[in-house]
Amino acid sequence: MTNIRFQDVNVGMRLEGFEQHISQEYIDRYAVASLDLNPVHIDPDWAARAEVFGQPLTVLHGMATMSLMASVVTRAWGPAVAITRMRSKFTKPVWVNQLLTLRGVVQDLHYLNPGRNYAMVHVEAIDAKDDLVGLCDFDVRLLG
Repeated sequence: MTNIRFQDVNVGMRLEGFEQHISQEYIDRYAVASLDLNPVHIDPDWAARAEVFGQPLTVLHGMATMSLMASVVTRAWGPAVAITRMRSKFTKPVWVNQLLTLRGVVQDLHYLNPGRNYAMVHVEAIDAKDDLVGLCDFDVRLLG
C-alpha cells in the first residue's frame, strides 16, 4: 500500500511482513555498500577460526538487520514514507544462511496536527529457530 493516510491506520493494524534469506553474498553486498569490511562479516575462514559470537560462522551487520526491519514499513506504505525516528535493539546475532522473518504492527497513533500526525510501528526480526534477533520501533509521519 502506498500513500497511506493517517485516518486509514489503526492500532493493531498488521503490516505485511516478508522473509529474507541471509546468504554470504547478501552479507558481502551489504559490507561493500556500508564500507564495513570487518572479517566477522565477510571472511568465513576467519570467522571459523575466531568464533567471535560462539559460532564458526559469519554474521550479518546489525545495521543490515535494522534496514530489513525498516523495509517492513517502506514495503507496506511506500518508499517515500517519512520515518522520523527509529529505536532499535539487537538481541541475537544473525548467522549466515539464516532465514529471517520480518513483521510489523501499528502500536500507537499520535495526533498532533495535519502533517505532523504519526504512527508508531513495532517491527520484529525472527530467526529460523523462532528467536527474536532484533526489534525496532519506528515513528512514521503520515498525511491526514
